[in-house]
Amino acid sequence: MLRAIWLTAQNEARLLIKDPIVLFMLLFAPVVIITVAGYSLGSLYGGSANSFRLPVVDLDHGKLADRIVEALRKEHPITLEMLDDPDEARRLVSRRDRTPVAMVIPAGTSAAIAAGGEPRLILFVDPVRRVEVNALELHIDELCRRVTEQARMAAQSQIESFGAQQALMLPGDLGFVEHPAIEGEAVTVNAFDQYVPGFGVTFLLIGMMLGIALSLFDERDWGTLKRLQVSGAPLTGLLLGKLFARFIVGIVQMVLLIAVGWALFGITLGRNPLALIIPTIGISFAAAALGLVVASIATAHDSVMPLGVTISMAMAAIGGCWWPLDFEPAWMRELARWMPTTWTMQAFNDLMIRHQPPSAALRPLAATMGIGVIFLGAGLIRFVSLND
Repeated sequence: MLRAIWLTAQNEARLLIKDPIVLFMLLFAPVVIITVAGYSLGSLYGGSANSFRLPVVDLDHGKLADRIVEALRKEHPITLEMLDDPDEARRLVSRRDRTPVAMVIPAGTSAAIAAGGEPRLILFVDPVRRVEVNALELHIDELCRRVTEQARMAAQSQIESFGAQQALMLPGDLGFVEHPAIEGEAVTVNAFDQYVPGFGVTFLLIGMMLGIALSLFDERDWGTLKRLQVSGAPLTGLLLGKLFARFIVGIVQMVLLIAVGWALFGITLGRNPLALIIPTIGISFAAAALGLVVASIATAHDSVMPLGVTISMAMAAIGGCWWPLDFEPAWMRELARWMPTTWTMQAFNDLMIRHQPPSAALRPLAATMGIGVIFLGAGLIRFVSLND
């Protein structure tokens, strides 16, 4: 019995050593995911991160507004950007990275505080970036508290100096109120509006590894591909046929997941639910092409899963499927622009959360399809060259 155990263990060790990719991925896969998560979420744990850009429109031009602007300039995670037009500031929130909030200091704010009122700063927020909005609002809330306290201390000093000779009013409380960056939309969203498409895309990528890369290895080992080629079917045609079938399966998978998300979790489907098919088509095509790339670079059947899953999970994480892109450092956000997951999540967010028209998904679709074409070309060239 002990001899059998020892011989079996030796055999498994030899098989592992013969496939360096599997051996490498045992260490490489977790390192990749840990690295991506660490850089992406480091700011939540006090790590260094790029500052958020905060457009500010000062319509008050009073002493209190000057204090607010001065205090904002000293906030470490905020890069202030002074504008004159509230509509321009509002547009930047929904169209630019690292800009989850824009602030407007309404006219009369300084006078209202001095008169004992409770004026409110106006914050235009992007509901897609709710986590970043909450983080910035903590700073703004603390700023409002400090400004109010300073104004009251100054008023108290005046009261003490005048004594009973003159009645002075203590300043009121400064606060803020949220407005949506896109007129008529909500400022908060259902968390599943982000997680259903995000994790749906993740498992779509992994499913393509099983459906394309693994099955191609099996069919090559069983001789199926050779028999079909002998019968006159070109290898390129066989590969495209398999990709097309899995492309359709991917679309059905995403449609079902979104339907389940709507039925169980109440996710919003946007103004036009049928428009969600646009990013679904793009990511299904890119994922199928990526599956072919993995099949062409994996050296053995056992190396497909660790290689494919690592690529899929890293691509999903960097591309904004698991957390907002604004969490990521600048270099990672630049890398994300070259991934189909990034453009797909942008389209889903625009359609589902920002309630944009279907035309908003066309540019992300073009980018996703373009990346998919690159994957397809690379996968076909390498796989055909290896199996001719």
